[in-house]
Amino acid sequence: LVVIVLKTADGKSRLLRVEAPLGVLLPMGLGLRIDATDVGRAQWVRCLPTGCVTDVGLDDKLIEQMKNGQTAWFMIFQTPEEGFGIPLALAGFKEGFEALP
Repeated sequence: LVVIVLKTADGKSRLLRVEAPLGVLLPMGLGLRIDATDVGRAQWVRCLPTGCVTDVGLDDKLIEQMKNGQTAWFMIFQTPEEGFGIPLALAGFKEGFEALP
């Protein structure tokens, strides 16, 4: 799993880009939970030779959740009934995000 936070070239938008391995169930999308709070789902945008990609717009509420949270769980599905969470520690997210140009 690859997770990247970036600002668009015009500086107006912030994105959370996630790339998951090939083989994910595309219609189920990517689920996101921060600590015990379900944040929602995003649809996969496209699949590349290296994996499937989605871009999630980062609004102020989600940024604050990530700055103050302990763990982000990225939920990936292989079948409609079988999903699993990949944890990502959010330690240092606040400092890293604020350092983005």
